[in-house]
Amino acid sequence: MKRFILTIAVMLGFAYVASADERPIEVSQLPKAAQEFIAKNFSNQPVLYANVDREILDTDYQVRLEDGTKIEFNGSGQWTEISNKRTGIPHSIIPKKLIEYVGKQYPEAHFLSIERDSRDYEIKLSNGIELTFTLDGKLIGFDD
Repeated sequence: MKRFILTIAVMLGFAYVASADERPIEVSQLPKAAQEFIAKNFSNQPVLYANVDREILDTDYQVRLEDGTKIEFNGSGQWTEISNKRTGIPHSIIPKKLIEYVGKQYPEAHFLSIERDSRDYEIKLSNGIELTFTLDGKLIGFDD
């Protein structure tokens, strides 16, 4: 019985790996919301490449801009992660409450990355501090 369960588990693992499909795409193949987000917030940065990653349960998109910015989008084209370790990320995409908090507590720091999911925002600052906020802007985590 153990051998049977192990065989099934291995087969499911292979099926999962085989179903993943990451491949390059044109910017015009990104969801419309992702295209509009890039045009609004990064209009002066050419896109170096875009990828789509299709898996069994979801689809994600990755975009890399000429200035080093990396943007990840979910299947509907909403950004889930943005990072740029060289120049930081624009304030236009960061919620106002997060900008205000960081401006008061760490006025010299720049936003290097921001990640969001259905529960919270995680940000990394140029001074090495990582902060977690609720979606409505309340600080809930701190790591230095």
